Amino acid sequence: MLSGAGPVSFVGRWAAEADWCFNPRGDRVPIEITTTELRGYENRCEIQRITEISTGYEAALKCESEGEARYERLRMIATKQTLVLTWLDRGDQAVRLIRCTTLAD
Repeated sequence: MLSGAGPVSFVGRWAAEADWCFNPRGDRVPIEITTTELRGYENRCEIQRITEISTGYEAALKCESEGEARYERLRMIATKQTLVLTWLDRGDQAVRLIRCTTLAD
């Protein structure tokens, strides 16, 4: 079990736009985050290691997209309804997402 806010802070379905939450397929679909992976349009990342930081979590990922594997680092900072993903190996590129549901919904 993760300490602090725990995985419930980032686990769920997240989208860049609210109407994407209702799209079942295509490139404008929500991403799903569990305690072990991130799944999005044409990609999947396995969470290989996760560390709690003062404001959230940093994760080491093994991602697969279009048959190619790559390793990336990601910072996840969640509030109740928003999640900021910062791709640490992409010049700290940040993406702000809104919560669609939890995976239990």
